[in-house]
Amino acid sequence: MAERFVEYRHNLRKHELLGLFFLFLAASLFGIALYLTFWGANRPLFYGSLDYLLKGKELLLFPLLYGTAAVLWALGRIELKEATPGKRRGE
Repeated sequence: MAERFVEYRHNLRKHELLGLFFLFLAASLFGIALYLTFWGANRPLFYGSLDYLLKGKELLLFPLLYGTAAVLWALGRIELKEATPGKRRGE
């Protein structure tokens, strides 16, 4: 049984695995950006003062995280363009 597991070959190429990693990283960054967006919007309500609104360098986090996530998502989609389910290659 263990020998059969070692012999298993997948049909994903290296750039397709990289594309999956890019999509995972993009989704993670997007989730962090959403969390920071909601936390930034609710922070004045949580602390009860408008002094806790987002300002200064905190505002740079949003284009940085959302922009990086969008670029990584696009690069991951490009890398996965040919990886269709059930497609046999290299046999």
